[in-house]
Amino acid sequence: MLKSSGITVKELLSLEVMKQAKVLAGEGGLDRRIYKVNVMEVPDIINWVGSGEFLITTAYSIKDDISKLDELIKQLNNKHITGIGIKTKRYIKEVPKYILDTADKLDFPLIEIPQKVSHSEIMMPALTEIIDKQIKLIYKIDNMHNTLINVMLKGGNLEQIGYAIHESIGNSFAIVENIFGSNIIYCDDSIRVQIQQILYKERDKKENIYFSYTKYSYDINNKETDVINGKNIERIKIPIYTKNTNYGFMYIWEDKKPMTAIELTVIEASTSIVALDLVKRLSIFEIESKYKIEFLEDLFSSDETRHNKALERASYFGFNPEFSYAVIVIALENFNHSKNYTSYNDTYLQYLNVKLLNIINRLIKYMDGNVIYGNKSDRLIILYGLKSGINNYKNKIMNFCKDIFININKESVNVNISMGIGRCYNETARICKSYKEANRAVEYSKDKMNSKPIHYDDLGIYRILSYDYLKPELQEFYKESLEPLVEYDKRKGTNLVETLRKYFECGRNLKKVSEKMYTHYNTITYRMNRIKEITGVNFDNYDDKLSLEISIKIYDMLSNNHLV
Repeated sequence: MLKSSGITVKELLSLEVMKQAKVLAGEGGLDRRIYKVNVMEVPDIINWVGSGEFLITTAYSIKDDISKLDELIKQLNNKHITGIGIKTKRYIKEVPKYILDTADKLDFPLIEIPQKVSHSEIMMPALTEIIDKQIKLIYKIDNMHNTLINVMLKGGNLEQIGYAIHESIGNSFAIVENIFGSNIIYCDDSIRVQIQQILYKERDKKENIYFSYTKYSYDINNKETDVINGKNIERIKIPIYTKNTNYGFMYIWEDKKPMTAIELTVIEASTSIVALDLVKRLSIFEIESKYKIEFLEDLFSSDETRHNKALERASYFGFNPEFSYAVIVIALENFNHSKNYTSYNDTYLQYLNVKLLNIINRLIKYMDGNVIYGNKSDRLIILYGLKSGINNYKNKIMNFCKDIFININKESVNVNISMGIGRCYNETARICKSYKEANRAVEYSKDKMNSKPIHYDDLGIYRILSYDYLKPELQEFYKESLEPLVEYDKRKGTNLVETLRKYFECGRNLKKVSEKMYTHYNTITYRMNRIKEITGVNFDNYDDKLSLEISIKIYDMLSNNHLV
């Protein structure tokens, strides 16, 4: 951080003691920064120097073979040495042209120091200048941190933090955070729309889609150029990074003045304050969600004591017992049981929950009724209520769920979700039934890999098959009817189960089965005969065929739940 306070070679040459110094070569590197000043009077100096040093020498160590200086310049440049101040006329008369050419090619400053100026006369004022800049940097950083901390201690929000930074730098400034999806912009009104358009394009970039567990690699000297009001304005992008997480970015446009290295260092140091505010907001958001979930779980409980406890707190959460309510359950990808589970999954899951809850929060602002929502691990629970007796209730809730899907795609939220909706009930004691129905609809949606909301009414026969207490009986039914065919497929590597499934899906039309499976009709006929032999089912008997068709659905449901 303090390296930003070093002085340039050009600033070194402006010191009084260096007024008579002359640039011999490497003029293109005069903006290189000096952090230390060292003396070179030994032949193996390359082993004793570090990045950012400016070397002073009388050339005594190379006086017998000046050609060594050519190779030494290359080595010093590779070690990021800032340049060399060399006294001529004492041990060497002049620096050969081929060495000057090397320095020019590398933009490596080679400075001729007046003979009468001693090493200490250069080192003392140069180090004083470097230390003075370090003190100013520390003071400015301390002042900025104190200002931001005072803003936070007084309950300041992200907007006030952004304003304090903007006041400090004077340029157009923006904060784009990827948790709650807000943009904080400070600029002249005449360019606000253009700045917003730039930020919209920035959001589409891959590294901005979600906040990352891996530190975003950046260089504050690597600027981009935007055209604003017909002028090319350089833009600097700084990640808001803390505790292994990128929460978003700060943007600075140099439309009023160029940013100094010190100012950029101050801004970079302030990102932890911005991240702290976002973490604080995230914590509050999660605490609120936790209390909502606790309320909803009590409300859905079949235990009368817990249910009544929820009703006592109902008004606090905006719950109206006179409304009719349905439950929506949204299931995210199952991170917790993934074989590749890492702490990153936990961080990303946290982000997804907040992102989805924010989408829901925005949508309910434009609808009638009462919505209570929260998240629990990889599931979001929504209680959707409207006045009892209202028409088209199912259409309203389905449209709301479709809007959630649309906004997920619009905001490039990188997640697969399943969404189930329970029936609507106007008695609070029956809302628990809607919750169970929504969960069963979610499981059906996951099994079918649907990318649309599924209402419990639309489950068909699965409304019966999905009851938990039926699972033992369903397993027995499967074993008696379909298991021999499944085991035969496993042993022989055949495809009889899938053929049977297509047979029922195609309305028992073998020609359609052949077309769907891209298989010759005679092969399909042969397979169907083998199915009859293995299962022992009489396909002329309607009840036998129906049992086999139901067993296919049972098999799909049980296999998706790893029960077969």
